[in-house]
Amino acid sequence: MPILKYFLSDLTYSEKVALIALGPVETFLLALLPVSGYVFFRYRRLPTRPMLFVVFVGSQFPDLVDKPLELARVVPWGRVGMHSLPFAIPVAVLVLMYARTTDRTHLGVGFVFAYTVHWLTDWTPKFLEGTIPPSIFWPFTTISKSPGAWWGGPGQIFLILWSIFSVILLGLVFVLLLKDISQRYGHRI
Repeated sequence: MPILKYFLSDLTYSEKVALIALGPVETFLLALLPVSGYVFFRYRRLPTRPMLFVVFVGSQFPDLVDKPLELARVVPWGRVGMHSLPFAIPVAVLVLMYARTTDRTHLGVGFVFAYTVHWLTDWTPKFLEGTIPPSIFWPFTTISKSPGAWWGGPGQIFLILWSIFSVILLGLVFVLLLKDISQRYGHRI
C-alpha cells in the first residue's frame, strides 16, 4: 500500500476517484470473480442463478438505495445511508439471519460479500489518503450536500436513469422476498 500511496500522493481527490472508481459492471465483476472461484473450487461447478442474482444485487445495493434517495433529496448525497456503517451492518446482519433461517446461508454470504466489495471500492480513495470519511458514520456525523454525482451526466440524466432502474430492481427483490416468505411460512401476502 505505501507504494500505491506514493504514486497517488500528487493527485487530487477527484483525480483519485476517476482513476480508481468502478462502475456498476466492474463492481459486480470484482465481487463475482472471488465468489465464482470459491464455488468452482469448492463444488466443481459454476455459481447458480440465485447466487449470480444476490451477488449482483449485493454489489449494487448501496447505490440502488442511496442514489434515488439523493435524487429525491432525502439524503445529503449518494454515499450515505447504505454506504454508512450504522445502516450497512444491520442490513448485513438481517440478510445473514434470514439466509440462515431459510437454509440459504451461502446466498446470504454472497450478498454480504458483494455489499462489502462495493463499500470498500467506494471508499478506497479516501482510505488511500489516510482519512476516514465522516460519511461512513452518517447519520451520526454532519455531511455537507453533494454538488451532484460526478457520473450523473448532463442534467443528472444518468442519476435519473439509475434511480428508475433501482426502483424497478428493488421492487422485484421486494416481490421475490414476499413470495419467499409466503411460501416458507404459508401466509398469503
